[in-house]
Amino acid sequence: MFTANHFLWIAACAAFVSAMLWFCIKKDVSIRRAGRWMTAICAFSEISKIMCDMMQAPQGGMVLDPRSLPFHLCSLMLFGVLYIAFGKDGAARQTVIDFMAVMGSLGSACAILIPTNGTDFASLPAYQCFVYHGGLLWFSLYLAVRNRGRLGARALGRNVALLLALVLATLYINSILSVYGTNFMYLVRPPMDNLPYLNLDCGWYAYFFRLLSLGAVLVTLFHLPFILHEWKARQKASK
Repeated sequence: MFTANHFLWIAACAAFVSAMLWFCIKKDVSIRRAGRWMTAICAFSEISKIMCDMMQAPQGGMVLDPRSLPFHLCSLMLFGVLYIAFGKDGAARQTVIDFMAVMGSLGSACAILIPTNGTDFASLPAYQCFVYHGGLLWFSLYLAVRNRGRLGARALGRNVALLLALVLATLYINSILSVYGTNFMYLVRPPMDNLPYLNLDCGWYAYFFRLLSLGAVLVTLFHLPFILHEWKARQKASK
């Protein structure tokens, strides 16, 4: 973490995100078209997992390592990408856009800063991690920057409720697959050892509370500029 290779990956992701945001805004790329580009990145990510994370099945043959199933927050976003790119317009699609604009931005930024798949330039899992999360950060920020996500106070409540629902579901998924050592959404244990805030020094319950608190603070801060803009617009309209 924060080695020379890691800083190079961060710089590469920052350059990619900045360039793609600039291009998409300048060319006024549609959300559906951007979603299709992001779909290609998702395909690279999942194919990379299949190439690297297959394991021997008990009855013979190979299966994908259960730890590589798409139940992390960022991995779940790939289903959102597909729905945004190919789904029908309507309230459900807008809800997915609102949720992904926030959670995709925050989750991918954290994943880039905490590289659980390593930073070795000779390792395919490192490329899978940084390419996917760099793409997800670009796409999610584009949803927010273009104001496609209606990220006011109502969206904050809805997004927090959806996130808590995912946390609850993932607690059960981790329990069902515990024999494989799964740690989806890092609800079982921290993503890395010796992190200054997210650690098990005070036990799991303290860690879980810290994790939820950090998530709530980050989501609220992300929404805050949009909430203030919404409030100012209402104040102006009332006058």
